[in-house]
Amino acid sequence: MKENNNIVFILFISMFLAAGIIGVFTIFCPSSENLKNGIIVSTILSLIVFFIIFLLEKKILFKKEELKALKKEIDKKNYIDSLTNLPNRNRFFKDLEKAKGVILLDLDDFFLLNSVYSKEVGDEFLKKLANKLNHSDFIDGNLYRMGGDEFGVIIKEEKDLTYIAEMLLKVIENFYITKDNIIIQLTATIALSYKEPLIETADLALKYGKKNKLNIVLFSENLNMFEESQMFLDVTMRIKNALKTDNVVPFFQCIKDKNQKIIRYEALMRIKEKDKYLVPAVFLDVAKKTKLYSELTIHMVTKTFEYMKDKNIPFSINISYDDIINHRIYNFLLEKIEAFPNPKNIIIELLETEAFEKFDYVNSFIHEIKSRGAKIAIDDFGSGYSNFIYLEKLQPDFIKIDGEIVSQILFSENASFLVETIVDFCKKNSIISIAEFVSHREIFIALEEIGIDEYQGFYFCKPQEKI
Repeated sequence: MKENNNIVFILFISMFLAAGIIGVFTIFCPSSENLKNGIIVSTILSLIVFFIIFLLEKKILFKKEELKALKKEIDKKNYIDSLTNLPNRNRFFKDLEKAKGVILLDLDDFFLLNSVYSKEVGDEFLKKLANKLNHSDFIDGNLYRMGGDEFGVIIKEEKDLTYIAEMLLKVIENFYITKDNIIIQLTATIALSYKEPLIETADLALKYGKKNKLNIVLFSENLNMFEESQMFLDVTMRIKNALKTDNVVPFFQCIKDKNQKIIRYEALMRIKEKDKYLVPAVFLDVAKKTKLYSELTIHMVTKTFEYMKDKNIPFSINISYDDIINHRIYNFLLEKIEAFPNPKNIIIELLETEAFEKFDYVNSFIHEIKSRGAKIAIDDFGSGYSNFIYLEKLQPDFIKIDGEIVSQILFSENASFLVETIVDFCKKNSIISIAEFVSHREIFIALEEIGIDEYQGFYFCKPQEKI
């Protein structure tokens, strides 16, 4: 359109020049012959002028296009991330002045994905996830790649950041890629802030979320070291008091088969305070940062084994990697298994992520446990990288499917696909599949149709002190 306007302008100039020449001839050379010559001369000159100006204009336009393309290329290098084609960190800070709020998103344990698989697989994951997030309606194209596995969102209008964060988390939790029939899926920590300076406050919230294993954190003035220290001290004192007064107790949650018959129990740690019981989410992270964690494990193993020794029913107990590398607990656990009347009723549960990350050491531990007649379960399977190759080497007796996946099975095709894949693997390798967090009849029916062997959750029974 602009180029057409330029041509019209050139024609106008040429016609104006021609009219001027004809006018001069009309005034000073009034004869018809002279007028005819004037018209011819004016037409030729006008055409010459038209083409000269037209060529000059074209050259100028060409130069402008070259400069525009060069600028675009420079902008792309300066402001566009080469992997995801999203605006990069430079663009983020340039656009920050328009922001009403900021969201920072960091993928959890992404470095392990690169280590276990490869950087190429990691790049593929980031590229596809970025595309998925950027095409979500609630983002409005305001997604930036900050670098590595971190993304940012700038909110330029008054919006509910918590809702956007929840939607982001939902997309991530349902996103995965597959490599060689292995499902690769990650979780994320998401921080939000309305408080200036936006990037600094959002970054503080992100660090807090990472440290405390929280999915979503909204920045507030309460996120400070003083409150963390007070909380840490309070929980530490409560753990010490529970150990001193013998109030670390096992609760037991039933596990049923498809006919809803109880076939085993899982022992779960609780701290008793008067008529209330604290769940591990309240105290376990604090305990792991102190020497109290090993004492909690010893109390839990001792009481569970003592309670179950006269009951001819299988039971499981959770053991962490921190327990395995503690020589005192390692030897204590092996002695307890050897002294137990019926070791085949003992099942040691190991978290999937810990079992795979520390494979060699954990594999050696599993052989020790199995050589004494006890069995092994991989807990929360599906929450990390679900590496079936490692499972073949570990040869667990049970796989407990992560409760977060189970709880989404009625709403997510991805969740159904994950469960079906795990169940198929279990059947082919003579491993018993157990679904956790079965909270409703509808979930039980859906899992039963897929072919789950055993079930655990509030639909069947809640954890209780006595069985």
